[in-house]
Amino acid sequence: MTRIRPMTLLAGVILVGLFVFSAGRLFQNKAGVVVSPDVEVIRFAHWQLEPGVREAFAAIAADYTALHPKVKVEQMDIPSRTWKQWLRTQLVGGTPPDLIELAAYENPDDMLARYFTPVTAYLEEKNPYNDDEPDLRGRSWRESYAAELIPTPDGMGSYYNSNLLEYYGAPNTLITVRMFYNRNLLKAALGEERVPRTFDEFVTLCEALQSYAKKTGQPITPLAGSVFNITKITDTLFYTVTQRLAIELDYSLNLELSGHELLIQYVRRKWSLHTPAVRASLQTVEAFGRFLPPGWVQLGREDGMLQFLQGRAAMLATGTWDAGGILMQADFPVGAFKMPSFRRDDPRYGPGTLGRTSEAATFAALSFGLTRASKHPERAIDFLRFLTSRKSNTKFARISKWLPVIKGVPMPVEAEPFQPVLDGYIGGVNMRGLGMRGANAFLQYLHLLSGKEASADRFIEAIEPLCDLGAGEELAHIARVTLTTLRQRDSVLAGLYRQNNASGLARTKFDRLAASQLDSEAQRLQGLRTLEDN
Repeated sequence: MTRIRPMTLLAGVILVGLFVFSAGRLFQNKAGVVVSPDVEVIRFAHWQLEPGVREAFAAIAADYTALHPKVKVEQMDIPSRTWKQWLRTQLVGGTPPDLIELAAYENPDDMLARYFTPVTAYLEEKNPYNDDEPDLRGRSWRESYAAELIPTPDGMGSYYNSNLLEYYGAPNTLITVRMFYNRNLLKAALGEERVPRTFDEFVTLCEALQSYAKKTGQPITPLAGSVFNITKITDTLFYTVTQRLAIELDYSLNLELSGHELLIQYVRRKWSLHTPAVRASLQTVEAFGRFLPPGWVQLGREDGMLQFLQGRAAMLATGTWDAGGILMQADFPVGAFKMPSFRRDDPRYGPGTLGRTSEAATFAALSFGLTRASKHPERAIDFLRFLTSRKSNTKFARISKWLPVIKGVPMPVEAEPFQPVLDGYIGGVNMRGLGMRGANAFLQYLHLLSGKEASADRFIEAIEPLCDLGAGEELAHIARVTLTTLRQRDSVLAGLYRQNNASGLARTKFDRLAASQLDSEAQRLQGLRTLEDN
């Protein structure tokens, strides 16, 4: 008779225990859904599992239930790794929650049009939960936002769709990117806590941290490594080093280099990866890439966070969505700074720069959209108004440590380093905008810009053929999609034209759509002509 090893038996007991625990939790959750038929159940789903966010939403939901005893608000927090599959299943199966978090990269036009209800008309109405605020009492729900929900360029925002010309969501926060740092390690390496004010000082800081690790024998790296985090640094640097080039390529002369203009000018050979400013932007990655930990390309976002929280990395570049989690979980004092800009007189990186990049165009995020399958749409909108009122947004910012988005909401002390920088210059060129193939190639070969043998020239040699092909493919794809969209919107334009004599929302939509149709047709023809000529 074979004798069972104690460790095997222990493992079996643990597995059975976990199964019983999970089954019990599942039963409890399903049992909790059964409520009185007189009670309205509102469910809202999101993937923000960072510490503080769920707690903030739960507190606000409890406040709403206290005001409306016959309403039950259920929060559904879905892991991001399963979000896409879960979302598709719920929408296609006709069983989605009332409110779902939106993201431009997760919710294409066809999904919004088919499964979500536009909230444009709702946003133009007053938010009754701001009636106690004298300065907001007479304003619309949209006007209660700090930036009044101005549509963002190239569909970056999650609340407005420029193709469908409708608002689909109401956001709850602003997003910025900062470099978080271990204050103890910086002080130990430098002898004082001094954040870098220039890029050269940033590189010097990395060198000091590396020297400190070698001297003390501690397994510390200057930067927490993962592709997710490192691209937060590269994007910032690219946008700064290529500012003058962006102005040269901006043929619309509106001080805003769009993704379409970037593609058109690349296919026309008005710029390339060999352009001095672009090459210099890649060399910035060379400068700090040698301080990245071995194998960083294979690491994920969670790995980078773990390195930092365990004290194995001195700095971590990430967005304000991680701020609450870092501040709550780190057992050491944490600071944050914005990646420094370049001086115009910098002999290597200065010729293409203008100065600090403005964050005035920072877009609002964490938007919730109303699903068409909602059983209680008016109640769901009412809860969404409550969630985005000044009082609730104040509570959300205080608990989550995220940035507020409603006018007059006080900034939590912990969130002050993350406030958007409002003065500065426009952002420059980012080669990650050269279509899906070019973006994937950038990530695939990014490792060539790190380590002791980092080389911008080798990186360009490897990625340029893929960018050339990807830019052409992207223009052709845009032309095909635009034609379909134009045909669909023509019928909408005709319908709005019949209401054109009326004032108000219908007239505004008609004017916007007519201008948008002309712009889309011009861009499509421009793209086709560019492909034909080049």
